Amino acid sequence: MPKQYIPNAFIKVENSQLYAIFAWSQRTAEIITAKSWLIILEIFIHEHSLEKAYEIWQKIHITSLGDKYIPEVDQYQPLSQDAIVFLADGSLTIFGKGFRSFIEKDLQFELGEISQQTYQVLPQLFSQYQLKDDTDSIQTLEDFRAIVDKLETIGLLSPATGSIDWGDLKKAVPICQAFGLTRGTPVDRYYLSKFLAEIKDKIGGDILEIGGTPKDKDFYEVNPGTSYKILNIEAGPGVDIAGDVHDVSIVKPASLDSVIIFNVLEHCYAPWIAVENILTWLKPGGKCFAMVPSAIRVHATPSDYWRPLPDAFAYIFRNYSQQKLYVYGNPTSAIASYHGIAVEELTTTELDAFHPDYPVATCIMAQK
Repeated sequence: MPKQYIPNAFIKVENSQLYAIFAWSQRTAEIITAKSWLIILEIFIHEHSLEKAYEIWQKIHITSLGDKYIPEVDQYQPLSQDAIVFLADGSLTIFGKGFRSFIEKDLQFELGEISQQTYQVLPQLFSQYQLKDDTDSIQTLEDFRAIVDKLETIGLLSPATGSIDWGDLKKAVPICQAFGLTRGTPVDRYYLSKFLAEIKDKIGGDILEIGGTPKDKDFYEVNPGTSYKILNIEAGPGVDIAGDVHDVSIVKPASLDSVIIFNVLEHCYAPWIAVENILTWLKPGGKCFAMVPSAIRVHATPSDYWRPLPDAFAYIFRNYSQQKLYVYGNPTSAIASYHGIAVEELTTTELDAFHPDYPVATCIMAQK
């Protein structure tokens, strides 16, 4: 089935500049630079087929809003500081109160009917802003497709409603129930390796790994330091200290240079206590290196309490003198992590793409 599109965009004016913003997102706004973007986005409000959208483009890109419609659109100019223009399937709406208008439902002005007749509401609504007029450069379907692809990559066009191809993802059970181990390498291991590449030369001295096993040290490939001990809640081969990380008395205060705690804090009923205990155990200037999964299936071994997000992670380490967050993930790798799709089934580009709203692994280096 040929691909179909709808707009997925919020447009806002700020400091005399036109921006596409991303709803309730930490993502940086995208500057709208070209007139073609506005026209193409508006066409796809009503026509979802690429080929038919291009036929409309050919007819209207050199025209302007008809005289009888100009007063209807101009009454909303200039847009208020809070206003956003919402583009969706069949809808072109001004929200006078910004995102509050979604809930409060007042100061909503629907211009979809005029748009469907003209496809020129957006160029008129934002005519006072100096956008590059690149319409003459789009002469073929391939030229048009290139702009469409760019708008989709940015996130301003999405598959049309009802046209998403779920394929193998539309399942009530995961593709791999063991995080991806039956298929290859789990996604969170890829991000842990990236974190280790950043910090392993900073690990040294008297080292304590919490929740680890001797084979983990080999995987991490860290310097064994002056000493390397392992603390685990259960006694076993290679475990130097059997005890609960919530108990500050199990390690001597100010005795450690480095503490490693990967994929453990989500299993702590009070991770903030564990983090404060580590602070007590570290020597002045000592460092803690921590990772938690932010997007992964529940894995109760023995219990699974939390998915600390970046803000929470930074907060529970707030009493350390210095901290640096390392956050990894995007929508594709988040879906892969939950479904147990392996690293080997994704490209490096797909894994390394970063979206601040979709953390898969959150890591930190914090210094006492």
